[in-house]
Amino acid sequence: MPIQPDQHNPNREIYNTAYSGGEMSLFTAGMLPYDREMIRLRLELLRRYGAGKEVLDLCCGTGSYLRQEWVQFQRAVGVDFSRKMLEVFKRELGGEMPSNLLLLEGDARRVPVRSGSMDLVFSFTSLYYVPQVSLAVAEISRVLKPGGVAVFELGNLWSLNTYVSARAYRRQGIAKPFHVSLAAMLGMIREANLEIMEHRSFQFLPMWGGGPCWLRPLTDWRWKWLLGLKARGRMLDERLSSIRPLKYLAFRHLFVCKKRNANNINL
Repeated sequence: MPIQPDQHNPNREIYNTAYSGGEMSLFTAGMLPYDREMIRLRLELLRRYGAGKEVLDLCCGTGSYLRQEWVQFQRAVGVDFSRKMLEVFKRELGGEMPSNLLLLEGDARRVPVRSGSMDLVFSFTSLYYVPQVSLAVAEISRVLKPGGVAVFELGNLWSLNTYVSARAYRRQGIAKPFHVSLAAMLGMIREANLEIMEHRSFQFLPMWGGGPCWLRPLTDWRWKWLLGLKARGRMLDERLSSIRPLKYLAFRHLFVCKKRNANNINL
């Protein structure tokens, strides 16, 4: 499916003008245990599947995650549509570009990377802002080697977070959300010839504030104190977000997928 004329991503201009790059810092003063656990989980997945491998960070932004782990990778490529964010990435490196790191400006729906060249493709907290995200998922599969692994997050259309995010976009000019239903997520993953190895759900409550006054008891960031508590090794938020019907209302869906070999495709 080609990129439709009305689906060119308006967020490119927003990121190039309204964001400084500091909003993407991983570790900040006063960070709550919930946020630290989400970062730990993502970084652990990168170490598990990326150590010694060729890795692509799709929608890398300022390199919040890639900068934490690039020394472990054989080769790392960061792709982002915002030239400004890539410039911040380079400044954050604090010196010359490492020999095993390449940064490219490009659209997630037309990744400027050779087919079948990557062992791991990951994308955290970014694909929510890509229209026609099924094209991005297809590109993830295209650039993966057979048997390669993809780790990425998608945002659920039927979540409270969708309402709050859309309202913030209209009123505050933050990035425009492009969320899809859980059924659509599963369909595009299947169509991209990816096999789900792990599927984890989070954020049945937004937990970042915002929204109208009457809704703020459900969006308040202080929910993180409770939902960040662990039960049997996983946060309470994930435990609750993984049961029906909350799974279909949870915003953040984290997938770990493997690209099928050509001879394993079901015809």
